[in-house]
Amino acid sequence: MDVDGASVGLVSSGQHRSVGASDPIAEAIESTQMTTQEGPCIDAMDTGLPAIEIDLGSMAARQRWPAFAPAALSFGARSVYGFPLMVGNESIGALDLYSREVHLLSDSDVDDALILADMAALAIHGSDDSGQARELGLDAEPDQPWAHLAVVHHASGMTAVQLGISVEEALLRMRAFAFAVDRSLADIAGDIVGRRLRLEVWHRD
Repeated sequence: MDVDGASVGLVSSGQHRSVGASDPIAEAIESTQMTTQEGPCIDAMDTGLPAIEIDLGSMAARQRWPAFAPAALSFGARSVYGFPLMVGNESIGALDLYSREVHLLSDSDVDDALILADMAALAIHGSDDSGQARELGLDAEPDQPWAHLAVVHHASGMTAVQLGISVEEALLRMRAFAFAVDRSLADIAGDIVGRRLRLEVWHRD
């Protein structure tokens, strides 16, 4: 993606903590949001929707985030973007991206960021269904995050073939369906891999 860095923040038991950051600027951005309770991560978690500000130096940005915006500018960020980590209809955190220049993300970048946020949510939250990993014949323990990611990628490939679309579009349709029926992406992927669900049927309806 055409950005300069990323971080992931998680809210658990009312506490906001950083899960990881790509560089010192991303780490400082995440830390400042925890301190000020302002910024794209906070907005994305509160609304369950992407929070995008392409110019932190604008008056609109300073009005939106009076404490966070000038601090992020001082770190070297100019544009910031937050994408919620969704588990069903619940936001458990956010993926934050930043750019050193004023930059509007393309539609494709936004789609990619939503998919990456889903992958991060799966890796952090995992799944209670240990049978999903076994359905792929994986030898990992059922609570290993990569096992659940493998199920999602396998399911997206199956859906792409069934619908004659790209894997990226298949992931987006799986995400939309999971949101519509208030289930996790991991659950939907497990049903697809287990051949209990075909999104082609849902899409045609």
